[in-house]
Amino acid sequence: MLNKPINNIVKEHFTKIRNAAKQKAKIDFKLNVLEKIEGLDNYQKLVFCAREEDRIDNLIEKDPHPYYIKNTDSWLLSQFAARHFLLNVDETEEFIQSVYLGDYDKLIHNKIKVLGEKIPKVTYEDFLKGVRCKYFENFDSQFNIEEKDYYQIADWQMKTLLDIVEYDTTNIIRAYQKHCETLENPLEFIENELAIIEEELSENLNDSRVLKQILSKLYLYRDFDFRTYDDKLLLVNFPLFYNDDNNLKKLNPVTLKEPLHKMASNNKSLIGNEYTIFYTLDFLQKWMQKIMKGQSLGTSFRFIDTDKELQKAIQEAEEENQEIIDAINDYCFNNEAKSDKQIKKYLRDKFQEQIDAYNKVQDDRVFFLLRDENKELQKANVKFNYIINDKLEEVIKEIKTAYKIQNTSWEITFIFQELFDSRTMYFKNDSGSHIIIQSLMNKMVVDKELYNELQDSMDTFFKRFHRDSVPLDIHFINHRQTYIRVFEKCMSRFQEILDNAEPSNKVLYIQSRLKELKHRELEFRALIERRDNFKGKEDKYPKLFKDFLSIEAEFIKETAIIAPLNYLPTNSKILLDKPKIEKFEDLLSIEKQEYILRMLEDLAITVDGNSVLTPKKIGAIRGVVEALREKKIISHIGLHKLCVIFAEKINATMKSELDASNTSEDYKKSAIEYIKNNPLH
Repeated sequence: MLNKPINNIVKEHFTKIRNAAKQKAKIDFKLNVLEKIEGLDNYQKLVFCAREEDRIDNLIEKDPHPYYIKNTDSWLLSQFAARHFLLNVDETEEFIQSVYLGDYDKLIHNKIKVLGEKIPKVTYEDFLKGVRCKYFENFDSQFNIEEKDYYQIADWQMKTLLDIVEYDTTNIIRAYQKHCETLENPLEFIENELAIIEEELSENLNDSRVLKQILSKLYLYRDFDFRTYDDKLLLVNFPLFYNDDNNLKKLNPVTLKEPLHKMASNNKSLIGNEYTIFYTLDFLQKWMQKIMKGQSLGTSFRFIDTDKELQKAIQEAEEENQEIIDAINDYCFNNEAKSDKQIKKYLRDKFQEQIDAYNKVQDDRVFFLLRDENKELQKANVKFNYIINDKLEEVIKEIKTAYKIQNTSWEITFIFQELFDSRTMYFKNDSGSHIIIQSLMNKMVVDKELYNELQDSMDTFFKRFHRDSVPLDIHFINHRQTYIRVFEKCMSRFQEILDNAEPSNKVLYIQSRLKELKHRELEFRALIERRDNFKGKEDKYPKLFKDFLSIEAEFIKETAIIAPLNYLPTNSKILLDKPKIEKFEDLLSIEKQEYILRMLEDLAITVDGNSVLTPKKIGAIRGVVEALREKKIISHIGLHKLCVIFAEKINATMKSELDASNTSEDYKKSAIEYIKNNPLH
């Protein structure tokens, strides 16, 4: 009896379980969503669906089989068949659950899209008139609003918040300075005020009455009528004092009416309301901390003019950049002794320097803000990072770096195009060959880590391709290099899977995939003959995979007549004492120690090996540790123990076990991005 290819063998069963997942999603969506939102108004329906979408997204993120989620049936069939034959497992239940999540998520997404189309249009003009849209204020998604209006509103919200905080903070600090002139020991007064903020206020405080009592102890609240503060709003906005979130979506001419009126009247008393006061309090705390560290209390306080700082930074970047561009032009146009080959290599080397620098920029939004249409938004962003995040120096440095990357990379691109009449600087013959890698990986057995890395690369490519004002080659090379790196890792891991697969299953798998690859070869050859623009193109990675499988097939053929050999005792036991890990040096190899310490420096967690984290930012340690564990750079011993080891290494103070927080999540994402752009190996 002849065998079929592995996909055909499982296809009947696959079709049944694929339909079962689809049917389950439809039934559950009807029960869990459609029946429950019946009778609700459009806004209530959208709130319900958004919460359900968040629930499903959390399940998808935790699902151990992401390769079964939101993929085509042909993809699902190939992966299911490969896993069944090579891992010798029946993943029917896991398959149904994972595919179900993807189908269910699609149904919710489509429902939200339909509900979103019924939302009244939001315009900047109406926003300024005080027309409030609860959809706009309460959802992250941009429903029924033009991009221009969206950014005009965002610009107003950011600038208005900063104007209020700057006005309030300036008056408050000057009032503190004037009061201190009347005191015998002003530093003791500042120390006591700071103690109220740092010791009496607590992140877990959830009683508005207690919160008001503590705030009333501060000098800035002398003679203040706390009845003007809404208890609920005060508690909702209080967490802003402890995290890096913002409430910009809630800011509008209605919610900020009173502060704006008082500011226009030149009122010198406290003007901020529940939406703004915690930004002001945060800046006041930082000023007090500087005073306690030695800054003169008598120094006249004024905010830095961030527009001037930005203008100065751009001017410096232009001057520095011009020197680089002049040198590149001189090499390419003023030296007849240089061959085309030398010039191409020189330009590619210089372009790679820009790619490396591009990948190290921490806040990738900086390239979006360099666009001419975003100049005002860029100014507001710099001021926001100065007043709210206390990161003026870091932001200005990033802008200078991004400006030079943008202009130098475009100059190199234009020179290459002028000299060699080419739109791309790289790989004309196999420029798109790496794109097939995703399909090839599906013909193997992929794991969650590699699949997610591949998907993240694709998402990043499309996001930054449409957003960043840099040459296409930067995106293309980054995408290509990630795909190739993942492909190589996948092949390495797949080799181990093949070596341990059941022999007859392995033979059937290899012959099935070789058959598919040979058919693809014929199709590709026919395509080259039909289309002139495909002549000279390479099909590199399918050939590599075919050669890989051919080697495996040859090994099976040549060793088939040899009886299985066993060189080790069947019941051997080797007992090893587990090493005791107490220090950073015990945990990691020298190579990993150096890599992690460099990461901590690049993420601005340490300077010269010592922590610069404030008590609010100490959660960064947990975020980095989680990222390193997830990427298998450090072992999965207890999370708390790892955090303690890292904290001791960088001389950071941990007062208690670090819980998950917005800070830890932000740094985890930054660390994962860093690892992706700067792989250990």
